[in-house]
Amino acid sequence: MSGVRLTPEIIGRAIDNTRLTGALKFIIAVAAAGFLFDSFDITIVAYALPKIREEFSLTPQQVGLAGSAALAGMGLGSWCWGWVADRWGRRVVFAATVLTFSVFTGLAGLSVSLGMLVGARFLTGLGLGGMVPIDQALVAEYSPARIRGRVSAMLPLAWPMGYFCAAGAALALVPQVGWRWLFAIGVLPAILAFVIRRRVPESPRWLAARGREEEARESLTYIGVGDAEIEQARRDVAILPPSAPVPEANFRDLFTRAYFQRVIHTWMLWFSANFAGTGFSVWLPTIYSTYYHIELTRTLFYTFIVAGTQVVARSCAVGLIDKLGRKTLIIIGFGTAGCAALAFTQATTETSLLVTAMFYAFFQDIGSLAMTVYTPEVYPVRIRGKGTALAMGWGRFGGMTSPLVAGILIGAGSLTLVWCAIASGMLLAATLTLLLAYETRGNLEAVARRGLA
Repeated sequence: MSGVRLTPEIIGRAIDNTRLTGALKFIIAVAAAGFLFDSFDITIVAYALPKIREEFSLTPQQVGLAGSAALAGMGLGSWCWGWVADRWGRRVVFAATVLTFSVFTGLAGLSVSLGMLVGARFLTGLGLGGMVPIDQALVAEYSPARIRGRVSAMLPLAWPMGYFCAAGAALALVPQVGWRWLFAIGVLPAILAFVIRRRVPESPRWLAARGREEEARESLTYIGVGDAEIEQARRDVAILPPSAPVPEANFRDLFTRAYFQRVIHTWMLWFSANFAGTGFSVWLPTIYSTYYHIELTRTLFYTFIVAGTQVVARSCAVGLIDKLGRKTLIIIGFGTAGCAALAFTQATTETSLLVTAMFYAFFQDIGSLAMTVYTPEVYPVRIRGKGTALAMGWGRFGGMTSPLVAGILIGAGSLTLVWCAIASGMLLAATLTLLLAYETRGNLEAVARRGLA
């Protein structure tokens, strides 16, 4: 079947008709491990901040700056790496981003001043920002349509596991040996970069779109798609109405009328959801210990419980994503989390604060998982890297903004306004999805073309 010309449509049909092989499970596992280390690295600063604040004598505004630095780097990194991924491939970005954030996480742990810490965290974010969207796009392009939601959801499922590991490591290390050892552990993902470079093949859909058909065949063979599956896919595509030739993508394509609604929705969705989610995760330990005067070990224990709740939430969402759909879970998750954030304004005891935080985190993470699966599915393969990375990049900028805003509000004695701002972000994300989103279950190419004719 070497004479059959491969296209992203033929490859998509062939993958849709294949089974979940051991090789595909390996790709998913490596990508999920990257997500875990990513969330571990982005979260450890939250658990370290109470001690960092004491050591460097930081004001609330400076605490917000330290918490935001990596998010600023992630926003810029998402935009830059998305362009690289569409130009030179997902695999290159897959490995380079992991190596980048590993090295600079280690340097952050050696910081002797606020300036050094902020600089190292910003450079860490450059790597962190590129890995998540490209990992998600790569796994989406390898996954059969009938299980793509569950398969793609395994990556954002690993995100709160990173929170959980970070909270556990903080509980074990920070009270005894200090905050720097948290960053030392973050160097471990460099090992993952080596494994990725050797074992994970390039996306066959991307290779075919670039005219590199033999390499695309090798990638398909790796996951168990052979000549018989390719020929059947060719026959399936042949009976479909012919599609117009698609030119090579460029950055301007995202701003055409065809993509206007999905670009506006995904950018605002990620900005508002991450504004709320990051403000919550970065400031919660510091709010517990400084505003409510909860002892540090109990603070870390409470945040450990909240992180465990997030793992449970995403596990539930994995089982529901292909049944209820992405749009429904985003609306339910973020809408309910917004209401829970408002309940913080009435929580005064340690028990009520913990229960409210668990309730908020549970539904926030259901929405976050669905949002992460949804985003790469609305863009066609030729601009999937750019579209996904730019949307998530706006999310990083939203996340960067919220710790700064929270620091200003807390410094002014307005904690209630912090919870209201978090609630507003969640409710805006749910409302935008209700009004602008469409469901993305089904064949990836067909879903991405929806509404473009």
